[in-house]
Amino acid sequence: MTTQLFIGASSSADPKMAAAESVAAALRASARPELVASPPGAALQPGSARPAFALVLSTDQYDADALAAAVTSELPGIPWAGCCTAGVFAGSRLLRQGLVVGLIVSDAVRVGVGVAHPVSQDGRRAGVLAASRALEGFPSSAAPGWSRALIVLPDALTGNAADVVRGAVEVGGTGVVWAGGGAGDNLRFVRTAQFAGGRAYSDSVVVVAIDSPARMATGIRHGFRPYGPPTMVTRAEGTVVAELEFEGAFSVYQRTARARGDQVNLDGFATFAMTHPLGIPQADGEHVIRDPLRVVTPGGLYCVGEVPDGCLIRVMEGDPIGLVSAAREAATTARDAVAGPIAGAFVFDCISRCMMLGDTVRDELTTFENELGQSVPVMGCLTFGEVGALGRGVPQFHNKTAVVLALGA
Repeated sequence: MTTQLFIGASSSADPKMAAAESVAAALRASARPELVASPPGAALQPGSARPAFALVLSTDQYDADALAAAVTSELPGIPWAGCCTAGVFAGSRLLRQGLVVGLIVSDAVRVGVGVAHPVSQDGRRAGVLAASRALEGFPSSAAPGWSRALIVLPDALTGNAADVVRGAVEVGGTGVVWAGGGAGDNLRFVRTAQFAGGRAYSDSVVVVAIDSPARMATGIRHGFRPYGPPTMVTRAEGTVVAELEFEGAFSVYQRTARARGDQVNLDGFATFAMTHPLGIPQADGEHVIRDPLRVVTPGGLYCVGEVPDGCLIRVMEGDPIGLVSAAREAATTARDAVAGPIAGAFVFDCISRCMMLGDTVRDELTTFENELGQSVPVMGCLTFGEVGALGRGVPQFHNKTAVVLALGA
């Protein structure tokens, strides 16, 4: 029983051509003689080995419905799921417009896909429903010697993605491998797309369940370090940190920066906060990152993801060297946990990390490749928030984080 991952990518602006080119390239990537690429637009040839599942990641420029129809046409009878994001990559090739398709080929892997909506009204219930549908017909736990992974792809613009993840974990439990990331639209904050069952959705969450006889594992790191002291969140409203220690959150943030010799005003906040996000301390010494995007009246900090009322929080700092080092640690953690041959890897990498890295983002993508192994196929996307369990913690929704899901062969 073996598992293989084959990846194809296209930068075509036409959804039909992008789907055709990506699927054909993925099939050509296979060294197995029975996997023969079909011409663009044609059905898979009879007798060819059929993938068990396809992960499809796109940028946001495509018409979502047209893209869903085109991908379904190229993968007849093959379950697939995915979402749109700010960017996609195959290996170290980053596409700001394009489509990446990863075909999992295995004679044993079992895959289920679930979708639920609207996350804007009840994110936790949507997470429960999507995970339940993905696991429908699965045993309550993976068979002895097998591994189970759940990939969560929520609409992170319309609802509370942290609540969505909690709902999915309520069903899937903490004893499985968790990965995923929020669908995004390159920070335009208009509309995202989630794909499942051959259709495009919005305001939804897609969950993919995978049971495999080979070990699957994740590595998750962010690379930020403490910059200021812990302070208590004395008032939070969803994703807005309103008060820290009974004072306006922005005022406390400014004072923390001044204590380190930095001056932060409203005009310069977004630039400074890009490298100085917030961190929620965890019991094992790790920090879950929250990205404060802007200051809101009357002095609160609007973040990507909720901040619990009453928790501790501190200002963090980071730099490109730390981010690339974190990518290395995430990849090596996943690789070492698989402890054997790796079929391929899915990477969910925050868009804000790409913004911090600028032109050196390819150093990060190359790092994923190098640490997982030069012959290991790697694909991924630039997400709006990430899903995974940091250290010995429970699965959560993260910001500014890299999540590597390695699939054992």
